[in-house]
Amino acid sequence: MTVLTSEPTGTAAATLAGMPGAQAFLAAARTGTPHMLIRGTAGSGKSTLLATIRDELRANGTAVASTAVADVEPGGALVVDDAHRLPDAAVDALTLAAHRPDITVIVATEPRPHSRALRSLGDALGSLPLDPMTARDIVVRAESTLGVRLPIGLAAAILRITGGGVQSVDATLGALSRLDPTEPRTQPALERALDAATAAHLRPRLAELDADLLCTLAIAAIGSGPDPVELVRVLSVDPTVAQDLIDRARGTGLVTHTLLPVAREPLAAALGAQRLARLHADSLRAKLADGALDLPAARAYGEAGVTDPELAEFLCSAAEHAEPPLAASLYAEAVRAGADRNTLALRWSEAAALSADLDTAVGLTDGLLERAADLTDTELAAAVRIAASVAAQQGMLGRSADLYEWLGPARVGSDAPIAATVLLAAGRPERAEAMTDRQAGSPPTSTSAGAALLAQGLRQSIDGRVAIAVNSLTRGLSLSANGSRPRLLPDSGAAITALAGIACGELAGAQAVLQRALDTEPRESITRQRHELLLTWIAMIRGDLDAATARLDAMPTDTEPTPRDALFIAALRVGLARRVGDIGALTHSWERAHGVIAEHSADLFSLLPLGELWLGAARLRDTDRLAHLIEQANELLTRLGEPTLWGSPLHWYGVQAAILAESPSELLPHANALGVAAETSPYAAGLAAAGRAWLRVLQGEIDATVVEQSARTLDRIGLPWDGARLASEAALRASDTRTATTLLQVARSLRPAASSTPGTVAGTERELSAGLTDREAEVANLLVMGLTYRDIGARLFISAKTVEHHVARIRRRLDATSRADMLSMLRAMGHGTES
Repeated sequence: MTVLTSEPTGTAAATLAGMPGAQAFLAAARTGTPHMLIRGTAGSGKSTLLATIRDELRANGTAVASTAVADVEPGGALVVDDAHRLPDAAVDALTLAAHRPDITVIVATEPRPHSRALRSLGDALGSLPLDPMTARDIVVRAESTLGVRLPIGLAAAILRITGGGVQSVDATLGALSRLDPTEPRTQPALERALDAATAAHLRPRLAELDADLLCTLAIAAIGSGPDPVELVRVLSVDPTVAQDLIDRARGTGLVTHTLLPVAREPLAAALGAQRLARLHADSLRAKLADGALDLPAARAYGEAGVTDPELAEFLCSAAEHAEPPLAASLYAEAVRAGADRNTLALRWSEAAALSADLDTAVGLTDGLLERAADLTDTELAAAVRIAASVAAQQGMLGRSADLYEWLGPARVGSDAPIAATVLLAAGRPERAEAMTDRQAGSPPTSTSAGAALLAQGLRQSIDGRVAIAVNSLTRGLSLSANGSRPRLLPDSGAAITALAGIACGELAGAQAVLQRALDTEPRESITRQRHELLLTWIAMIRGDLDAATARLDAMPTDTEPTPRDALFIAALRVGLARRVGDIGALTHSWERAHGVIAEHSADLFSLLPLGELWLGAARLRDTDRLAHLIEQANELLTRLGEPTLWGSPLHWYGVQAAILAESPSELLPHANALGVAAETSPYAAGLAAAGRAWLRVLQGEIDATVVEQSARTLDRIGLPWDGARLASEAALRASDTRTATTLLQVARSLRPAASSTPGTVAGTERELSAGLTDREAEVANLLVMGLTYRDIGARLFISAKTVEHHVARIRRRLDATSRADMLSMLRAMGHGTES
């Protein structure tokens, strides 16, 4: 017996690079056990490995035979490729030779698990599989053959395209080496180029295969791969031949559970489009006859372009029980398979909208509304509900209300509470009342009862019965959660309940409602981001700016938010930047908000973000851009009779906007509105007292006791940041040091501990290098960020005069010749950047 002793070097080493199975065989051969059956699919590198083995054996002086067993002399070697092509008698002769102790026998074959002769040969020789390459193997091979190290992501893409066969990988790497390096390519574009190269490599391989094997590969492209019974039916062959065809198909290396996607186009070219379509149709009929059609196969038939009424019905049935994203895809596939688009439009539009595919939902519901005369009242009400819900997601609740007005009380049916909720939120109370009168006859299901309670709770919140309203909203939310399947609604019960809670200062209850919704709804739910944003809002108004920023930054960025969610995102970014005093970030966030503002209209559920954007605009002296929405909001509140719960937060924003503008005259209407609301609402009373305190501060009347009481009231009703700001602003305007000191202590006591000071330089080394104290470093950061002395004082709870003294000392320490010189030096030291 001959043993391999030399290590592969040079060309041989490069040839076997990234082929762990080949390396394992050579390692075994060098230990004295070269008898081996090498199993690998076509293109797995078997022939390459055998060529290396022959060269190594001949280099050792061993006589090598490649065909007849009789030709092998003692001490020689028999190296045979493609044993799967040999007749059983020849394979049996190899099995006998494997028992000879005086020769080496090495055989390569494609896997044929049902071949008796090859199984016996494997038992005699011992089997070594040449498994497909991994992504890391491809990295190794590329480095050896091309001299470049591929990113692992690109290697994974090559593996996905080729299936890991050595020949296909080499063809793809060759195409990669020929690409113009000066031409910029995105990863998807690069993958398309490599996919095309692999397909071109496969075309001649597929053209050499016989017709039955090509047909087997075509059937393997559907679902979970070919089945012997299916092949017997479709190809009219006996079971033994069918099993052999399956083994041969897997031996091509193009079939794992199903056919590699890259092989489909070359296969279609080899078979011809008509023959391929006929095969797929026959295969479908066979699966249907045997009751063997499953969802992956059904979707594959649809993707292949098969049209069949039973296939369409199967896909529709599967969609009925699927989650919305999958259901929407299945309805689309059912239509391509021959289902009637109009018949499926209602169910399809709801699934599409629940999957955030609003464009598809709009197209389908518009088609339904155009055929209103052909629909039943129940179908029409459902179509309007979906269309109205999509409009609400798009920030156009007024259109939602228009749709329900067009539908009217006579046709609204069990969706009357939903219609009433929309009409109230859009500021149309009389129309809402007409809808409410129609809901008495609705069946008392959990869903309808929950919707009725939500509508009732919203009505009560507008009428000023806040405690009763919160109870109704919470009970309605609990009932709605018991619904049997998801329905698309203009807004979620959790969001409406939380918005009401935020508007009246019940932040803990609102947070609990939102967290419960997030804990129970699917991750792909269309309402999930809205609930996350409202939780972020609660963190912001509480003054926990770090938590709010972290939550906002964690929002997914791979998909565009709905316009309604985009409004909240814009308002959060503006609000956070304003609170930390970062003028650059505020300006950037405000500019990004312009597009969102342009496509939105005011409604009851958008008053909070509109108010926050109003303050950002006021800080930047750009309120004209938002004036039309604020006017709409005020008109909305007027139509609803100035509801205390919903109007008080907006009027508080109005107070603060007037403060930023230093305009007592603009503050008065909002302070008066809060004063009226204070008669029935403790929350409004706290805001009203704070508004009066602000007005007196603006007028130069600083009463430390009144300011402290108002600031602490704001803290108690869930607005600690606002309370701290009131106290610090009053301290800045105080004429005597004692009052200013007292109010600054109040401000510090209310400042949320969880909120850090943005702009603080991380680490003390940079500060010490300039000899700045900690306080001077804080002032330096904010100064470089563009804040005025007054803004810096408000942020650090010190007077503007104290800030001026700090700046003078900083300039002396730096020996700066001018203010510009000082700022330049501070920037160079790293001040004014967040870390």
